[in-house]
Amino acid sequence: MTARLQSSVPPPAEVVARLVGDAVASRIAECDPTLWPRAARPGWVAAPRASRPLVGEIEGLRERLRVAGQVRVVLAAAGGVGVAAEVLAGADPRLIVLDTTDPAQVADALAGDLGATVLVVSAPPGEDARPVELVRDIVHRAFRADGLDPAAHTVIVTAPDGPLQEQADGATVVLGPADVDGPWAGLTAFALVPAGLAGADVGAVLADAAAARAELVIDDPANPCLALGALLADAPVVALAEDGTPGLAEWAAQLVGGGLGKNGHGPLPVVVEGPDAPEWADPDSLRPGSLTAGLGDVPGAAVATLGPPAAQLVLWQHATAVAAHLLGVDPTDRPDAARAAVDLPGTAGPHSAPIATSLGTADFTDGGVDVHAGPWLPAGTSTVAAALRALIGTADEGSHLTVHAYLDRLDDASAAVLRPELARRTGLPTTFGWAPRCLPGGGQRDKGGPADAVVCQLTGAPPDLPEALAELQQAAELQQAQARADAAALAHRGLPVLRLHFSDRVAGLVTLARAVQQL
Repeated sequence: MTARLQSSVPPPAEVVARLVGDAVASRIAECDPTLWPRAARPGWVAAPRASRPLVGEIEGLRERLRVAGQVRVVLAAAGGVGVAAEVLAGADPRLIVLDTTDPAQVADALAGDLGATVLVVSAPPGEDARPVELVRDIVHRAFRADGLDPAAHTVIVTAPDGPLQEQADGATVVLGPADVDGPWAGLTAFALVPAGLAGADVGAVLADAAAARAELVIDDPANPCLALGALLADAPVVALAEDGTPGLAEWAAQLVGGGLGKNGHGPLPVVVEGPDAPEWADPDSLRPGSLTAGLGDVPGAAVATLGPPAAQLVLWQHATAVAAHLLGVDPTDRPDAARAAVDLPGTAGPHSAPIATSLGTADFTDGGVDVHAGPWLPAGTSTVAAALRALIGTADEGSHLTVHAYLDRLDDASAAVLRPELARRTGLPTTFGWAPRCLPGGGQRDKGGPADAVVCQLTGAPPDLPEALAELQQAAELQQAQARADAAALAHRGLPVLRLHFSDRVAGLVTLARAVQQL
C-alpha cells in the first residue's frame, strides 16, 4: 500500500499545472539543486533506496543484542530523530526516547533494567551533539555503577568521521549519511537503527517508503505531493491531527515548520488533539485560508494523507519540498534554528551563540512560579494570570501563541492539556511543544518565519534526584541554559517572551492551570 491524498479543497489548478510543466516532481527525484536557492542536505531524496543495506545490518545487530538480553532501547537523540523513530516503532514500549536533558526524564530512563538496556546515540550532521554526548556520559556512568561495560551496551549512529565516531571507545558504530538532518533523516540510519532495535520491521518500512516514492516522482497532475505542496505553500495555518500513528502529526509539524519557516515566510503548523480542537472545528474563524490536515482518517480534515507511516513520511517530505520550491526557500536549511545554541561548561562549539545564561531576577513570584518577562509587561503586574493576559494583549492581528515546555513530557504531561483551552480563551492559534524536542521545526519558524508569535516558555526546577545520580545536575543546568538562550534569541527578534519558571513543578502547573481559567 502506498501513500494517498484525499482532499475536499482543490489545490490551485494553475500552480499544479506549472509544477507539472516544470517537471518539479521528477527533478526532486534527481536532486536538482536549481529547484531551491540551495540544497543544503538533499540525502533524504534517495533514502528509501540508499538505506536498504541497513536491513540486514540492523536485523543482525538486533539478534546479537537479543541474545545478550538487551531488548530495551534508550535513544539519546537530537534534531527530530527521536520523533521519527517513535513513528516507525509504532509507540513500542521498548523504545524510550531521550531528546531532552530534563533530569527527571533521564532519571526515569535509568530506573529501568540497565542490564537489558542498549543505549543508541543518534545525532545527524548539522545538529549540536553536545547534549546527546552529555546524556551518553550520564548513562555510561550508570552502566559502570551496575558493573556493566558501556561499550557492550551502546550503539552509535553517526555520519562518517563525526565526533561521535571518534568517541565510540569500542561501542558498535552504524554510519548514516552525511547529507541529512532533522526530520529529513527519518528514513536513514539515524531513526531506522533505534526503531529497528525496538522491533520495527525495517525491511517493510523501506519497502513502503520506496513504493510511495515511485509514485511521487511522476510529473502528473494526480501526483499527491504536488497538490499537497501547493496547498501548504498557500496556507497561513496548517492544523495537523493524526489517527492511529502516534507522533506522525508532531513529526510533520517539525518538517513543515523547519522546512518552510524562513525568510519571513512559511505556514504555521499546529498539532491539535482532534476534531474538537478550536483550530479544527472552524479554522477560518481564526485565520482565513487555514488548512486542516489529517494524517490518517481524521473526521473533518480538509486534506488527509493515508497509507503506512513510512509512505506518509515520504509524501510529506516531497510535498514540503514542493512547497519550498514555490516559496523560494531551501527545505533542508535551518539558518535560524541554531541561534539559541549554548555552550556546555568548559566547551566551545561551532554552533555556540554569545547569549548570557544566568538565571536573572524574576519580575515577581506567584504561587510557586517565578515570572520573567520584558519591557512589554505592564508595571505592577503581580499574578501569572495578569502576565498571561498582558502577553496575549501584545498579539497583533494574525499572531499566534507559542508555548515551549522545557519539562518532563511524561511526568509533566498535564502541561500539554492546556493547549486547546489556551486556544479557546485567547482566540489565537496555539502551538505547544516539548523543548528542545520541538525546536528543529517550531524553533526555526519562530526565529526565521513570520514574526507573528507571542511566546510563553515553561521551565521547572529539577525534582529531588537520587544521590547516585547527582551528576544529573549538569543535565538540569544545560536544560535551563537552553531555555534561557532560546528566550533571549526570540526576544532579540522583537517577540514578547513570558518565561514561567516553576520552583515546584506540581504547584507551578496548578498555578498555571488556574491562570488559564482566568483568561
